[in-house]
This record gives sequence, C-alpha cells and structure tokens, in this order.
Amino acid sequence: LLKAYIVKAITGGTDAQGEVSVRVEENGITVTGHGSDTDIIIASAQAYLNALNKLADLIKQHARAEQKIGLC
Repeated sequence: LLKAYIVKAITGGTDAQGEVSVRVEENGITVTGHGSDTDIIIASAQAYLNALNKLADLIKQHARAEQKIGLC
C-alpha cells in the first residue's frame, strides 16, 4: 500500500532533475524508496521499485528468521 509520494526538484531549468520519495507498507512493514531522473515518471518508477525491493528483502529475512526459530 502506497502511504506517501513526494516529488522535489533537485535542480532548476528545462532539464531539471527531480527526486521522488515513496513510502510503502505491507503487513505492518514500512519501507521508503528513492529515485531521481530528469523524467519524473522514471524517477517515480525507480523510487517505487526501490521500495518494493527493500520490502521483498525484509519479508525474506523475516521468513528465514521464523524458519530458524522453528528448527531450534
């Protein structure tokens, strides 16, 4: 679930660099992602994918930790 979407201009002018930050939450886990590009759509996609990758890593780590606890 997308909780926050923030767009900022890093530089000015016609080829301005934009920075996007997103906050995503799933099953009580919240992560942030960041992206930057002159195309705000690309920066948005980068930020969202960055957040989803972090979320996937945390879910995998959580699953591994639960497996280790179950093996003890």
